[in-house]
Amino acid sequence: MPMPPALALGLGLCLALPGAPLRAEAPGPFRDPVAQPFASTSIWNTPLGRGATFQAGDAVETALLRNQNAGGPAGAFAWIGGHAFGIYRQGPADPVRTWIYRGRPATVPWPHGGSPAGGRFTLRTPPGLAFLGGTDRHAILVDEEGRYAYEVWLGAFDPARDQYTAQVVVRTDLRGSGISGRAGLSEGIRAFGGSLAGGLVRRDELDRGEIRHAIAMAASVTQASPTRTVWPASTTDGGGRNGHTGVIPMGALFAIPPQVDLDRLGLTTPEGRALARAFQDFGGYITDTAGRTVILAYLEEGCTDAQIDRLQADKDRILSVLAMVTNNDPAHPGGPGPRVAAPPPPLKGE
Repeated sequence: MPMPPALALGLGLCLALPGAPLRAEAPGPFRDPVAQPFASTSIWNTPLGRGATFQAGDAVETALLRNQNAGGPAGAFAWIGGHAFGIYRQGPADPVRTWIYRGRPATVPWPHGGSPAGGRFTLRTPPGLAFLGGTDRHAILVDEEGRYAYEVWLGAFDPARDQYTAQVVVRTDLRGSGISGRAGLSEGIRAFGGSLAGGLVRRDELDRGEIRHAIAMAASVTQASPTRTVWPASTTDGGGRNGHTGVIPMGALFAIPPQVDLDRLGLTTPEGRALARAFQDFGGYITDTAGRTVILAYLEEGCTDAQIDRLQADKDRILSVLAMVTNNDPAHPGGPGPRVAAPPPPLKGE
């Protein structure tokens, strides 16, 4: 469902304007769930274990992820998903607007009434909210308290009726896990069944040169298996009714093995080094698929074109050393053993 390369480049919003996407805050003793969501026990905030085992480079899944010609010439072209979508936060002066949705998960708490099969509700909505991500038309709207996020797929604004529509809307707890709590059920916008906010790279992280969480990735439809899933995925595209032709399971964890010396990888940019370090410390999860594209990272709206371009310059070197972790499971997220890096700060109250 992610944007194709031709749609991945766009103009950033001026962050001083009303309704512009949020800027993440600098790290402190506690983590802001809006700036970096989900519990410290979440897959997104758990570093790899020292007992993680990695496939060899010629193993089928790893070799296929690294193959940018899977399915034909440039059938899995490596890409950085710049300007993926914006994250907006309600303000007390924002107008109350009607939202009409056609679906939402029945197992996720929902305070607005209406059926999971469709309904309407009202929400304070920043006037500048935009739906991005090519044909996916994504956006995330965070409530004033910074606790819950309304994640939208196929969103639109009807100015004539002064109302918003969404094919699917999910109310996500930013202090929760960021993944589905039940196998076989989707409790998020992403194809893997989890949150759209999980693994998103923020502008301030690139400004600081430090990404202290796992990365959301997308495999090409020529790499992804049509039906196979592994934890933390609970679903895959179309419930397995899709045209995928590969073998990589939805939910697969890929990372840079510890023996890879990042200083000798030939990375040329600080953004590339930050992303490579995140892949070596936390790894990245296959959360979605894309046509003829393997997306190494999704970047929030507001990241600069220069930051995106610098990541594009280093993406091939990073892809060339990613390997699938074979012992990632609920009992040992990121693999067993002591962690290879310090976790991010905890949420207040954890």
